[in-house]
Amino acid sequence: MSDNTTLPRNLKFSGIPVPVPALSPSLLPFSSVLKGAAGDILQLNAPMWLTRAPGCLDLVGGPSELPGSASVSMATGRSVYSAIQNRDDDVILIRFLRSAAKGGNREWTGHIPTIYTKKGPPRSLAVLQAQFEEDKAPWMMEMMAIMIGLRRTHQLNTPKQGFTLVVWDRMPDGVGCGAEVAMATSIALAFKGSTGLDKKRVDGIRVARAIVYGYKEVLGRAIPMTQALTSCNAQKGCLLAIEHGLDPVMQWLPIPEHVVVAAVDAGGGPPAPEMGLHAMTGARMGLEHLNVALRKAKQSQRGGWGQVTPAEFEGGLRSHVPTKEGGKDFLNKFKKTSDEGLRDMVNPEENYRDRALSEHHVRESGRARRLLQHLQDYGRTKREDFLAESGRVLNSSHRSYLEKCSLKNDHIHSLRTELTTAGRMAGLFGTRLSEHGHGTFMVVLGHATAMPRLREIAATHRKKTGLGGTVFNEVGQGGVLDGWWEGVLDANEEESLESKAPAKA
Repeated sequence: MSDNTTLPRNLKFSGIPVPVPALSPSLLPFSSVLKGAAGDILQLNAPMWLTRAPGCLDLVGGPSELPGSASVSMATGRSVYSAIQNRDDDVILIRFLRSAAKGGNREWTGHIPTIYTKKGPPRSLAVLQAQFEEDKAPWMMEMMAIMIGLRRTHQLNTPKQGFTLVVWDRMPDGVGCGAEVAMATSIALAFKGSTGLDKKRVDGIRVARAIVYGYKEVLGRAIPMTQALTSCNAQKGCLLAIEHGLDPVMQWLPIPEHVVVAAVDAGGGPPAPEMGLHAMTGARMGLEHLNVALRKAKQSQRGGWGQVTPAEFEGGLRSHVPTKEGGKDFLNKFKKTSDEGLRDMVNPEENYRDRALSEHHVRESGRARRLLQHLQDYGRTKREDFLAESGRVLNSSHRSYLEKCSLKNDHIHSLRTELTTAGRMAGLFGTRLSEHGHGTFMVVLGHATAMPRLREIAATHRKKTGLGGTVFNEVGQGGVLDGWWEGVLDANEEESLESKAPAKA
């Protein structure tokens, strides 16, 4: 919750004046939307929770998040908002407010017994799926993924009363920007708020784990932990550096003065929706081969390619990894793997460039750490060479996408060519595709003075292709840090009890 807790007025509940916290500026647009688009289902003069969670852009790192790997990301200035209000009955009413480009608004109404059994746990996934298909609301399985993720991590119990939930998706219309994780985080915070949470005890890592678990368990979809942690814990005006492991280690790095990290939408559908999974799977297959060789040599095994330096990889470890390998061949050779879940990831019909994909992950963690160091050096010295080196890190990472991970997309290539051609003379130092092929946004590093030129390039790209063109450079703040508020939207000033007391004769 915001630290802004000035008390502009008093409310009376049961005749007792109750102070109302001021609405934080980041939630003001949402409050206006609610009055026009949800006044028919929310009681604006009764207590409710408002929450907000930002999207995410990854600069360097991933897609593997095995122990030892590193990543750098940032929260977007765009967010998803939620409002939740408990009811006196067992009705559950959920309304999504979305742009026409995203399919428009959607709504579902049911009862607690619709999704929960009499004993408390949620109904089976098959029953829920059939129910929502019948209701023509298959998207409700995303709600169940969030609920079940929170429940499995001991952060949410079966609701004892119904609730009304309104979600406003204010993320850009383009594909990506972590819109999915922003929605999940905002709704997770709303569920926690409506059950009477103690904000001081809310752990952003636990919320992130709940989201990742829920989507994998219920939907079979992988939400990167980097994105979940960023949406929960990112600090405004900072990049978030994460060292992955059993307990992730996070560090906020303030973006240096006069430096801009912006995003430009190349447009179209996801350029390579399977690239991230393919790159992760091939690298983990390669790691399995490496660990077999290390066990035979009675050497310590590696938990991830981030624990292997480029020198070690080039010095001999790469020889243990096949250049190419069919998924079927791997599954026949490894009836059991030390990497839990790897066999389920391998597609027997695909061919994997194990060595190239492993090298991408070895070098990507190093790039993440170099990016942080170069930006810190630039912030300390203001020498442009350090900013140029930071840009080279992004360029190198994108080039690895092309050469090691087989990224091919004309829209991405066209926009990136325009950005790199403008280059340093325009104050643009480096660019890289975000979200490992799942999104269409390019991350750009440059001088703050480069923003007009960047918008010009984006407009030219849109005019030429009819796609994309959105630019934003706001760096947001994680929802767990300040993304919630509890109060009454339509509270009227009321006279105090003393002023209403009859005058003495």
